[in-house]
Amino acid sequence: MFARAALLVALGLQPAAGDCPSWGKPFPSNLAGLDKISFANLYDVTYYDQYKVIEYSATLAQYHPSWHPEASLRGTRVPPMVLYQCGTTKPTTSMPGVPSDARFFEIPVKNATVGWGGPLAFIELLGVSQSIDMVDIRTISSPCMQLLEVCYPETHIPTSLPDWSANPEWTNRAGRTDVVFTDASGTGWGGDATKDVPFLVSLDPGSLSRAEWIKFMALFYNEEAQAEHIFEQVKADYNALKAVGDQLRTDASTEYNGAQPKVIFVNSGTTNTVANAAYKTQLITDAGAQVVPLPAVAPAGCTFSTNTDGTKTMRCDIPAGDAAFTSFLAEADVIIDESSLWPDYDPAKYRGFATIYNVTADQVPALARNPPNIFRLDGQVSDAFGDGNSQGMSWLDIQQSEPQQALAGLMEAIWDRDFTSTCGQKYLWRVSNPSAQNVVGHQGCPLYSAQGQNDCQSLHGRLHVPPMCSAGNVFEPLETTTVASQEASVACRVGAALSLAAVLVPFWA
Repeated sequence: MFARAALLVALGLQPAAGDCPSWGKPFPSNLAGLDKISFANLYDVTYYDQYKVIEYSATLAQYHPSWHPEASLRGTRVPPMVLYQCGTTKPTTSMPGVPSDARFFEIPVKNATVGWGGPLAFIELLGVSQSIDMVDIRTISSPCMQLLEVCYPETHIPTSLPDWSANPEWTNRAGRTDVVFTDASGTGWGGDATKDVPFLVSLDPGSLSRAEWIKFMALFYNEEAQAEHIFEQVKADYNALKAVGDQLRTDASTEYNGAQPKVIFVNSGTTNTVANAAYKTQLITDAGAQVVPLPAVAPAGCTFSTNTDGTKTMRCDIPAGDAAFTSFLAEADVIIDESSLWPDYDPAKYRGFATIYNVTADQVPALARNPPNIFRLDGQVSDAFGDGNSQGMSWLDIQQSEPQQALAGLMEAIWDRDFTSTCGQKYLWRVSNPSAQNVVGHQGCPLYSAQGQNDCQSLHGRLHVPPMCSAGNVFEPLETTTVASQEASVACRVGAALSLAAVLVPFWA
């Protein structure tokens, strides 16, 4: 685990009036415990009086060595970030804790460019979507974020432009875009390293580790209290589901008769692949099942590669490794097929598991089961939008922010009639039931009006409420105190603070 920094209080900086966004929160006045990052592995934070210093992990948080569009950043460590309160003096490297290679950002962030869907889910959870200045909506599956493009079409610009950073509309906005949330591969790269913040949630190996990235996003908006509240409730719901998984693991009344079922994630392209990513292994284990284990030595026709999370991926050549790969499929009680997921999520175009992997029901018990225990991850996708009729898949842009929903769905897939969550299935669909896929559009946002009277204003500041999937758990919104409201008023000179009243919306490797 990346070492946790001590809480520090240094020089006092006085805020100036008029420099903060009207909806912004003041710098946290109670710093106790705000540096507590319990699960996330790729970042840490140290607090000073009116600024925060984010340190990325030296070993895990690096720009992709080959794929990043900026050659000078490839393979380098992501530098520290210094976030300083609006209206205060920008810190210098002579001040306590400020690294010499740091990037500086004034907070709360007024205008953000979102380069991919991962950060967007956390922005929506925190209710700070009013800061979004530019985003590519085409692969976003959240209904209310899709409605954002309907209400404020100027926010949508496709990253498919030859160089969207050179797009005239970007150029006009360059002066007011405070931050560009990208990833290790530079998705949505805007061409300006000083504004680049890699949101590396998909590199964090654990399910709750990824969910805790809500605290990272909160740092840019002074929303630490809200983030802590949301994460604690997500964690409690996840652990309640995990406890049910532990009970089911040895329950003799299930179809597995007290044995522990085996689950495998597979993919097919130029090779057939078993990808035991750490977060997938954790989800399987916490669901009360076990991963189909890989051997110590790669079988004939197959090779191993090591992932950034320390796990192994096995790739089997076609047809040389078919026999070995089929033997792994034969061990699984439940199979998650990730093949051909992008860019076309139409279930009618799914070629069938037997065809894709060249196997028969006699060889693969999960396929022979009635109904087959073969699932796909595109259980919820967005409707087609923009050039190429692009679609988003919720497993890619939302799942990381709600591991409790992912765990609940996996448990429903594994345990079938022996387990039902209060959320219902969202991410997975059984291949024998193509109608189970859910296609969502902006019409699914509760602020949408079929008569064209969309409540666009409420999109700004609207908190998306995370689903609670274990029986008896209901999300409790965080109450805003009078003191907190007065603090925000003084700091931002704008009257009362943003209300935290929420609208209840159930909702790589």
